[in-house]
Amino acid sequence: MKKANLLEGNIFKTLIKMAMPLMGIAFVQMAYQLIDLMWLGRLSTEAVASVGAGAFYIWMAQSITLIAKTGTSVGLAQAYGRGDNEEAKKVWISGFYLNLIICLVLSAIYILFREQLIGIYGFKKEVHEMAVMYLYIISVGLIFTFFNPMLSATFYSKGNSVTPFKISIIALITNLILDPLLIFGIGVFPRLEVAGAALATVIAQAVATFIYIFVGIRSRQIFIKNDYSKIPDKKYFKNHLILGVPASMQSVIHATVGIILNKYIASFGAMYAAVYSIGSQIESISWMTSDGFAVAFSAFFGQNYGAKNYDRLQEGRRECLKIINIIGIFAACLLFIFAEDLFRLFIPKDPLAIKAGVDYLKIMAFSQYFMALEIGTTGMLNGLGLTKYPGINAVILNILRIPLALLFMPKIGVLGIWLAMTISSILKGIILNILYLHLRKKTKGFTINMKDF
Repeated sequence: MKKANLLEGNIFKTLIKMAMPLMGIAFVQMAYQLIDLMWLGRLSTEAVASVGAGAFYIWMAQSITLIAKTGTSVGLAQAYGRGDNEEAKKVWISGFYLNLIICLVLSAIYILFREQLIGIYGFKKEVHEMAVMYLYIISVGLIFTFFNPMLSATFYSKGNSVTPFKISIIALITNLILDPLLIFGIGVFPRLEVAGAALATVIAQAVATFIYIFVGIRSRQIFIKNDYSKIPDKKYFKNHLILGVPASMQSVIHATVGIILNKYIASFGAMYAAVYSIGSQIESISWMTSDGFAVAFSAFFGQNYGAKNYDRLQEGRRECLKIINIIGIFAACLLFIFAEDLFRLFIPKDPLAIKAGVDYLKIMAFSQYFMALEIGTTGMLNGLGLTKYPGINAVILNILRIPLALLFMPKIGVLGIWLAMTISSILKGIILNILYLHLRKKTKGFTINMKDF
């Protein structure tokens, strides 16, 4: 499979070439949840609320996968930039074992404590039971949630984003087919409703995993031609933690804050919990797209830093900002102008929910550019191995959402929660951009050994 050459040539075209499939993958990932919500919205608002509650724990799991994924992605990109294949093998094998251990521990926690985890929302019995079942089924399939990002990282780090994109499309089609069959019980399939949505997602993720393995065998990828009996030196595990924990904690805190805010939202009624579930997925049009490009930025910065192409890093930053500007401005206009049309797709027969959803999207529209700026800059710094700065910035400002929400809620109700989220997103984008410029100046264009930073 042809891969993008990140070390030479036109930077903008190279980034677009690699990032377009990544953007497609981001939309595919977003589509899983959107498709579930679209079908479940035809069942009831309560069904949407139950899946939304479970979805935050999926988000938490996806956040924790970043520990091994980030360390593996950065390590592989820099090793390939130096042309060191033996180093790349050690990076992969250590990341694999770290990822496996974390996956098994988290799966056990989710399965054993699913009642208590959903219980914090205080839903009525029917919604609670649906959410618990959804979380249980998803937890059984967490092994695929953990390993698909790791397997895709082996392709991204070489500049190949087309193969993961094709695999993601196949998995999405599987989910598209299974969702209505299992939710509504069409033909020979049983009517499973919320449980059907969860099962469809797990099966689709499993399909992706098996295709990755099949493609890996045919193309002799690093996860196939490795000796898993040779445990690398502990320094590789340490490097994964150093690089991955800040990125993971950034997302874990974000997910935790989301769970707390969802509890506040649920206190206004299940309708608002459903609005948040749907609204956050619609809003993910911008942040999932930005995240797809951030993977390309990370690979670009990682390879060029490894190859000591320092001038190319400076030029790369300018080209990356062009992409960020397009994403951020487009997303802001889309959410603000078409708020009602977007929400009506999901809950067409609930005018109160549609009105509440419009309020959510219009308030969040103001933060979309800054969200894209934060995510894109995070990708650049991650590629350079400076993962702690985006992590610290995001952790502090995501936590800020809680006191801001508590400050605004007594005055403007649930709108105060939306406002708190928007303010924190704007601050994250501005502050991280300032941090990037400061670090570039302090390291003389990233030419100084970054281990000191």
